[in-house]
Amino acid sequence: MRTLILHPYLHYGCWVFDDERTGLKEEAFVRGASEMISRLVEVKGIANASKGFEMTFAAEPFAGHDAELSWVARGSGDYGNDYEGIVAGLPMKCWLCPALELYFQTAPKRIFVKAEPLPAGVAPIWTPPPGVIARRFVEAPR
Repeated sequence: MRTLILHPYLHYGCWVFDDERTGLKEEAFVRGASEMISRLVEVKGIANASKGFEMTFAAEPFAGHDAELSWVARGSGDYGNDYEGIVAGLPMKCWLCPALELYFQTAPKRIFVKAEPLPAGVAPIWTPPPGVIARRFVEAPR
């Protein structure tokens, strides 16, 4: 089983992440996903989560996962994917943008997620070196 790790942080009140491997910078979690993350880090009591935390996710169950999201449908206009699940005891829905396809060949039928404090020495914010142009699919609302 392959697990993936991101380090989301708050940017203008929206959860975003940077990923040097994919060239993503400030890729926003929107349309319900940011609310899911806020609920999860709050209920888990992750201190200073706004400055970054560790989010592990996979298409298969793994030990200690906090939430399971189920695929509902392709997003409107065949863009992105809709998911739903129980997050810290509350039914929630979200849309995940096409950046998901940078991590999975096709949108998985289930996504398992775990949130933990940011490990020591991990910087969630990536600054692209000169000459490297970062990209994003969705920008955080300002």
